[in-house]
Amino acid sequence: MAQAEQMIPSIVPGDNRPDFLREETLADIFRASANAHASKHALVFNDSILTYSELDRWSDAMAAYLFQQGIRPGDPVGIWWPRGLELHVAVLGIVKAGASYVPLDFEMPAERVVTVMNEVGAKGYISQSKLDINAALFSVVPQPSASEQITITQGAAPDDNAYVLYTSGSTGKPKGIPIAHRQICHLVRAENSVLEVNTHDRVYQGFSVSFDMWCEEVWISYFAGATLYVADAATAKSIDELDEVLRRQRITVLHAVPSLLAVMEDDVPLLRIVNAGGEACTT
Repeated sequence: MAQAEQMIPSIVPGDNRPDFLREETLADIFRASANAHASKHALVFNDSILTYSELDRWSDAMAAYLFQQGIRPGDPVGIWWPRGLELHVAVLGIVKAGASYVPLDFEMPAERVVTVMNEVGAKGYISQSKLDINAALFSVVPQPSASEQITITQGAAPDDNAYVLYTSGSTGKPKGIPIAHRQICHLVRAENSVLEVNTHDRVYQGFSVSFDMWCEEVWISYFAGATLYVADAATAKSIDELDEVLRRQRITVLHAVPSLLAVMEDDVPLLRIVNAGGEACTT
């Protein structure tokens, strides 16, 4: 009994940091990093790379396109798109347009996507397939040329919704949970005060866009000016090869569930941060 009691974790309260709660949005956080780290790699996907400057400009073009198509601040916009650079451009574009993104796993059945889009009242959705819903279908705009003029309109306010995340529905009907910019920006600043992800880090991005830990992988990395290695669909599923991928891509930060860590057999020398959650950790 004494030994079991010693294994019970204690709760460690954080510092009282009112300075983490600011009048800002996710677009503000990203733009600050894009300005500070313009030439640094923001995204790596297979053989493609985007710098922070390139990602900033491409997502600006996406935001301008959405506005031209009638999307306005506060509008829910669904996204049902495969893993890759364009998915990140789409999410950032929605955020910059002031709308709230509704992320859906690309492997989710179309019928389920339709249910979510109808329930959330989507004004539009970004997809490669047309769905039977009363909402506009958008695609991801091509990467703009250096000479293309892009005009950005006013975006969201801190208390506007940044995104609507749907629960898995394991305890009943899935529910849409709206998260405001003020809330997610507060989380990003507070969590990174503990993790200390920095601009020299390479972060593995393996979670689905529909899962809440995607936000920890992505928005904290953007906030810190780190580089995100975006795993393709096959790599994200090859959990028995994860340690090799981490070594080959020189990953320094991994966000993962404990069951994923359990299958890693070899050490990953450069890995300096493991952020685990969602399940209890085994010994």
